[in-house]
Amino acid sequence: MRIGVLRTQVPFVHGGAERHAANLVAALNQYGHEATEITLPFKWYPGEVLADHILAARMHDLSEFEGVPVDMAIGLKFPAWLAHHPNKLYWILHQHRAAYDLWSTGDADLMHDPDGDALRALIHAEDRAAFTASPHPIYANSGNVAGRLKTYLDLDATPLYHPPPNAERLWQGDYGDYLFAPGRINPSKRLELILRGLAATRSKIPLVIAGVAENPGYQQDLHALALELGIANRITWLGRVDDETLLRHYAEARAVVFVPQDEDYGYITLEAMLSGRPVITCTDSGGPLEFITDGIEGRVTAPKPADLGQAFEEVMSDPTGAERMGQAGLARYTDMQITWEHVVDTLVGRSDQQVHPLPVEEGTSAPEDTATAPAEAPPELSPQEQAVQTLTAAIAPPSAPEDLPFANIEEVLAAYAFDELPGLLGDHAPPIDTGLANYLGTHWTRYMTTLRALDGIPVTSALDVGVFPPLVFQALLANQFPGIRMAGLWEGPDPYVQTVRSVQEGAFPGFDIRLEAVNSERDPWPYPDDSFELVTGMEILEHLALDPYFFFSEANRVLKPGGHILLTTPNIVSHRGVSKMLNGIAPYSFGIFVPSGGVYGRHNREHGPKDLPDLGQAAGFETVLIRTVDVYDRTIDPKIAEMLVERGDDLTLRGETIFYLAQKASAPKGLPKRFYHGDPTRMTGTLSVASVESATGLTRITVQNGSNQWWSVGGDHATCILAEWIDGAGDLRHQHLMQPITAPIAPHSAGEIALRLDPEGIQDQGTLRLHLYQSGVGTMTGSGRAPTLTLPCSQDAFLRVVKSTPLPGDVT
Repeated sequence: MRIGVLRTQVPFVHGGAERHAANLVAALNQYGHEATEITLPFKWYPGEVLADHILAARMHDLSEFEGVPVDMAIGLKFPAWLAHHPNKLYWILHQHRAAYDLWSTGDADLMHDPDGDALRALIHAEDRAAFTASPHPIYANSGNVAGRLKTYLDLDATPLYHPPPNAERLWQGDYGDYLFAPGRINPSKRLELILRGLAATRSKIPLVIAGVAENPGYQQDLHALALELGIANRITWLGRVDDETLLRHYAEARAVVFVPQDEDYGYITLEAMLSGRPVITCTDSGGPLEFITDGIEGRVTAPKPADLGQAFEEVMSDPTGAERMGQAGLARYTDMQITWEHVVDTLVGRSDQQVHPLPVEEGTSAPEDTATAPAEAPPELSPQEQAVQTLTAAIAPPSAPEDLPFANIEEVLAAYAFDELPGLLGDHAPPIDTGLANYLGTHWTRYMTTLRALDGIPVTSALDVGVFPPLVFQALLANQFPGIRMAGLWEGPDPYVQTVRSVQEGAFPGFDIRLEAVNSERDPWPYPDDSFELVTGMEILEHLALDPYFFFSEANRVLKPGGHILLTTPNIVSHRGVSKMLNGIAPYSFGIFVPSGGVYGRHNREHGPKDLPDLGQAAGFETVLIRTVDVYDRTIDPKIAEMLVERGDDLTLRGETIFYLAQKASAPKGLPKRFYHGDPTRMTGTLSVASVESATGLTRITVQNGSNQWWSVGGDHATCILAEWIDGAGDLRHQHLMQPITAPIAPHSAGEIALRLDPEGIQDQGTLRLHLYQSGVGTMTGSGRAPTLTLPCSQDAFLRVVKSTPLPGDVT
């Protein structure tokens, strides 16, 4: 069947409902149907706009498109489910709660609208008419949601449970020594209750919190509450995390704490059960109570700090009991048949027995110009010959763009004056440098593959990061995208400006370009937000030594909404890299040292094809294309090819060069921690002298957080100070790690520390050097975004500072 899945869309918001719809569509397609999401934008305030959106939804006819009928519509959310279709089935995620349960509890924004009563009556009438007109049973995504439908509309619905997004990736580890509280942070999740419960415990139980507040002020209030309760040093605030970090904390926690108020369903409960962790929840938490029974799969307490704290104490003091409850939760999940196959069978049945594979990774698509499965080689070839043919076809480069006016690098070099100086000296047709032509010619296949990746993408502005004259690729872009505005970043040391013109006037489009001198993984890129439609980084990612996430995040910032990033980089796990490794050679494609080029002259880290989507997704990108191509060398070791084929590898990811195209979809989501020791997103800041009292030596120092993350003063990755004392001879004599910062510092905000140094007139002085320091990691100066501060200081004053300043971890 052709099935449309109906949901609302709130621009720039992507959460559980969006993942639910996408996974339902994927499951329907997997089991033989042709399904797609149909989304309607939704704004629920003020009241007249809500009424307009209800009317707009009703006016949509989804029965056919392009003359082809849509066989069924599955309604997930209001008001999208009001759209017209003769065969609608409802799987209710939740109703418009402001007209139902939130109205009853007095928490509905609709109650403050002058037309709130009329709008509530309208919503009830529209829902009742839609649900009763359906020829199918009504399903709800949980018993809690089904119960609301019965309470407010007196309609029956069958709970139909579905797996959480990471169901296949969750795993069970050892039962650790901390509690884990993941999820979105907003008042309905009641993190204040968790903090007060923690404060009610007698022992020093650690708590790890993953997630960010939708309102930064609310996050600040929570930090302040933790300080007020005296538990700040027992809490680790992870902020926004990648999936790998999330799954690890599920797997290694003692228990998961989830205490929302009247939750619809609650992926966190299911994710904890699949990780074999007991769940600590409350008697009014709604959805979790459908899975957790007190003392069986976890603990269910009254929503009071003392009761919650007692449950924390019991679970943390009894690891055997925690394991018993966690394993009971895992067994219950398995017994409940919570699978997408069961969902599809229940809703619509399987279309046929032909199961189409789901995408390997969310947000990725099959590589262009390659088959989803390698074509079979002719049977008369030997197994090794067949394997070589199969691998060759999987990683073969595409053809050049048909409308490109150049067939090779020599034609490009002959068409443009890439060096302005000969023309100024009167030589308008300088001879082509044979060595340069040969070098650039080795990159021709890469240039062509890169251009083909941009097929169908309108580009009027582009930034090339890591570009270097001669600007051959920019000339190709100028021919592919007439009128394109181009800019570049290079190491410098100075900005570089060039006008590139056709040798034969008017034969080919010329262009002007300015390259800014910037370290692309350390320095903010000198462009406003939303400046370009395309950012390219060709053979640059492997040279980065400090922080590729910064590179991706800055690319996101300067890209316009919906803009694209296109990266090429060597594939360290290519078939050639595998061959090198098995023969005792490092698998780098370029492993030599280039002393004249400094740290960026060599390849600091070559990547695998899965690294780029992970970095990109963390930085707010959705993968459009990930493929690999043999660009420079076409030789293939037959034994390696045979081994990769026998293993069933995805051969399209075994070429020597990775081509990654992604689209800006959101703001950066948070550090992909599998790539990092520490958290470089917080390693931007300055120390500066605010005031000095000459009579007492009291020195007040401003501590400026220049990052986009909170600086905590306790737990993992806390920001503190490394103090060094250098004597009058210039020798470093003492180092001391201390914590003079007394409260968390918000992004782009400042705190203050006070140190009593020497009063005016002290002669026997050395130097005090202060570093910003990330606890458990090291000085922030290594990031290049946090300079040191030096002050005159005697040894006696240094010792006084050491004695009077708390150590890291002592601040509460």
